[in-house]
Amino acid sequence: MYSLLIVDDEFYAVNGIKSGLDWSVMGFTAVHEAYDMATAQAIISATPIDVMICDIEMPGRSGLDLLEWVNERGHSIETIYLTCHSNFSYAQRALQLGSLNYLIKPVEFNELESIVMKALNNIAREQEANFAQKEYHKYLQLWESKRPLMIERFWQELLEHRNTHAESWIIGELSQFETKLSIDTRVFPILVSIEQWHKEISTRDEEIMEYALRNAAKEIILADRPGIVFQDRDGMIVILFYGGGDRTIQERIRSCEAFVESCSRFFFSTVSCYLGKETEVRHLRTMHRALQYAEQNNVRRANKVVCYLDNPSDPSGDSEALPDFFEWAELLELGGTEQIRDSVREWFVRMEQENSLRMATLHAFFHGMLQMLHYLLHKKRMVAPELQGGRLLEKDSVTRSMKELRAWAEQALEQFAKALHSGQEDLSLIDKAKRYIGEHLTEEVSREQIADHVYLNPGYLSRLFKKETGESLSDYILRERMEMAKNALTYTDEPISKVARSLGYNSLSYFGKMFKRFYQMSPQDYRKKPGDADGTSP
Repeated sequence: MYSLLIVDDEFYAVNGIKSGLDWSVMGFTAVHEAYDMATAQAIISATPIDVMICDIEMPGRSGLDLLEWVNERGHSIETIYLTCHSNFSYAQRALQLGSLNYLIKPVEFNELESIVMKALNNIAREQEANFAQKEYHKYLQLWESKRPLMIERFWQELLEHRNTHAESWIIGELSQFETKLSIDTRVFPILVSIEQWHKEISTRDEEIMEYALRNAAKEIILADRPGIVFQDRDGMIVILFYGGGDRTIQERIRSCEAFVESCSRFFFSTVSCYLGKETEVRHLRTMHRALQYAEQNNVRRANKVVCYLDNPSDPSGDSEALPDFFEWAELLELGGTEQIRDSVREWFVRMEQENSLRMATLHAFFHGMLQMLHYLLHKKRMVAPELQGGRLLEKDSVTRSMKELRAWAEQALEQFAKALHSGQEDLSLIDKAKRYIGEHLTEEVSREQIADHVYLNPGYLSRLFKKETGESLSDYILRERMEMAKNALTYTDEPISKVARSLGYNSLSYFGKMFKRFYQMSPQDYRKKPGDADGTSP
């Protein structure tokens, strides 16, 4: 386990030390001999030495010169000096060079054994320290490499709707990342929603493209400013500027517009950016939810930059007159029906006193409230209430006057509140979407049409669909169409071209390519040997 080097110009002195102690008992597996400095240097250069017992006075170069050479080359050797003279200058120089001890010949072997054991204890402690240091650096490097991912997970967990974290948790998490962030740090959030892919891509390709969009957002929107770009647990791209930054809202809007345009030109996608308001880290979760709510209910504008204070239903610019539907939704979800009723009454009283009130504001209120109520019903998977005579959806009839709109709002709130707390479950959004797809497989159905059917933003529907089913909306539609094509090829004699056209494919070659992707053979080969197809998608 250990190796020993005895250096002395006297042959009998070397052999006396070598045979005077049982070195194997102490853990030495090798004992080397040298009679001059040059030989000792050669041995040390060729093999690791743990302990060296060395004479000081030797012809030519001394033992002190040898230890100085050892130190210069960085060898870690515990050195014990033996000499015939009690010269203080020798002892002083030996200690300066790091010698463990200085003994006068002839030395007692019991004393030598004790000093050697002390040397071995020093070596053991040094090895433990070196091991601990290596382990520390190993895990430090691992932690440094994983820190960006850990920071990203912190933000994801902070924004997770199912978890409400105490401020002490936020403080504790931020303290371990060695950043300048604190619970009071103001950050500026931007959410990016992928509304549509301009070409048909698989689930795997979609994930690759989403990664590309995150990197593009980092370069174009975040630029060189402190912050982070990541994907939240619901699949939206989140951009956070640390410290709020010195950019104006107009500059942020311009960078988002450049990003939206780049996505359309280079990444085959339509996206929308939702700009929030500068807020403290402790309140970021609430702002994030407000932006998500704005995106989920944005069924009118796509490929746009939307600011938090904007209302998607109000193109006239009267957004400040509208209530905060996100706050109303949260109150209603928590059972605050009476508070909502009071807020509705207060809003109408305030609006009736406005001299510049326009019809567009009434329309915007109608859409905003209707979207809020549908949002909650979908979230709770509750059955929508009976719409008496379709009145709850007749915008033109209920927005003719403030009196009629107020009556509609109170009636809608009452009926939707009952449905919300009735406990009667409806089909999930995904089930409704699947049913709609199944009914329109032979048509050119778009994601926007499906989203309109379930009263949702297309980007939100796509993320929700992928989260619950594990595959993209386009992959699901394609798989259902190929299943229908397989059945047609198996159980009918329809020409393949007619089967393709019946499913909305005008190009027979493209239809064949999609069929082969799922069944590993062309439609022609499948019809010849239908039993060979495994019926599984790649």
